[in-house]
Amino acid sequence: MDLKNQIELELYFADHFDTILFPVLADIYFNQEDYRRARKVCNIGLGYHENDAVGRFVLAKVEKAEGNLKDAEKELKHTLKYSPDNIDAAIMYCEIQTVLGRSPSRLLTAWKKVLALDPSNNLAKEFIEKVESSNKENKKTKTGSKKVTKKAKPKKTVKKVDESTESLNVSVRLATFTLVNVLKNQALFYQALEVLDLLEQKGEDPDMIRLERDSVKALIKTSEKENDK
Repeated sequence: MDLKNQIELELYFADHFDTILFPVLADIYFNQEDYRRARKVCNIGLGYHENDAVGRFVLAKVEKAEGNLKDAEKELKHTLKYSPDNIDAAIMYCEIQTVLGRSPSRLLTAWKKVLALDPSNNLAKEFIEKVESSNKENKKTKTGSKKVTKKAKPKKTVKKVDESTESLNVSVRLATFTLVNVLKNQALFYQALEVLDLLEQKGEDPDMIRLERDSVKALIKTSEKENDK
């Protein structure tokens, strides 16, 4: 069977709902942005092969594309349970958890998993370093606060903008608007602009890219003003 032949796959799937090849057909539909058919094929196939990691990952991509981030998170968790070395699923899991505002400890664990799978992943390095540095600062603040008298006023802390211009070396394939939101949430504004440049190379929606750029630049200005106070 030619796994790249959509018609051949469709005919085979119609007669063999229990085939383990269902993720191949579902992924073809996904890449065509035919999310309804991709979801239908995944649901049928997973009915026979509940723990198929590839099928779960394709369904996760469908959920993400349709904005169902909590459902995508659930599918990705299932994917990584049965395919823990799936780097694309691990990265997407971190992105979605960050956008959903999961706890820093959960995010740290997830990003460390990414770094273990891909030691050269600069996004994971940036996030882990940022969280661990923040944890150290919090410990110092708590220790120092014990020596403050009742009349002493706590020092005002200012969130500094991350001015690192080091490239994240994100591949064009992994550049997504979700990743842009992840970077914005972590105050990695210049890296977010870098990903937007990659999205422009991919030919993504120019209006969306323009709006995101304006948003990131506004966040940079706001952060700079706060640092000047």
